[in-house]
Amino acid sequence: MEYSADKVKTLVYGIPMARLTERNWLDHGLKTLAKSGYASLKAATMAESLGVSRGSFYWHFKDIRDFQRRLLEHWQRQTTDATIHDMESNEPEDSRLLALMTRAYAMKPNLEKAVRAWAEYDRLAQTQLAKVDGMRLSYIRRLLVTAGLDQVTADHRARFLYAASLGASAIAPAVSPPFTPENLRDLAEMLTHLL
Repeated sequence: MEYSADKVKTLVYGIPMARLTERNWLDHGLKTLAKSGYASLKAATMAESLGVSRGSFYWHFKDIRDFQRRLLEHWQRQTTDATIHDMESNEPEDSRLLALMTRAYAMKPNLEKAVRAWAEYDRLAQTQLAKVDGMRLSYIRRLLVTAGLDQVTADHRARFLYAASLGASAIAPAVSPPFTPENLRDLAEMLTHLL
């Protein structure tokens, strides 16, 4: 893993240490979480895998709980805030739902599953997950209302679409292959029209 930061003059065991930024730690934390689960989010373990001392971790974070809080916020920014911003900035209004569905169904599910597993045991993760779920549902609902659905219908379909996108990764690919662009267009068309 490469970091653009300069090498510091401090030597640990005779090896120059990379100066990591908070963002480096948070990005590494998301990768660690996706690969090994929330129990692997330990300062010593992550520092070792990055080839730095734990002091680098504590330079940026008060303690592991502070890191976890900021990691969950970083997850929100990376997976939800950035996606919504991208949809609003780069997609025509009438194709945002399809673009969002295409992105959601193409996503690798490891990080999402890891955060949801973490939230089963931890109040901090539960709170952040509830916030993210609310933001995502609200955005899908807004896209459906913009497409012409009433609020109640949009709410029902938003919840269905969101649950389906989360559950898709739980089905074996041999049983349910990935959606094709045509499948997604059909689904978006069905969801945006009154029956």
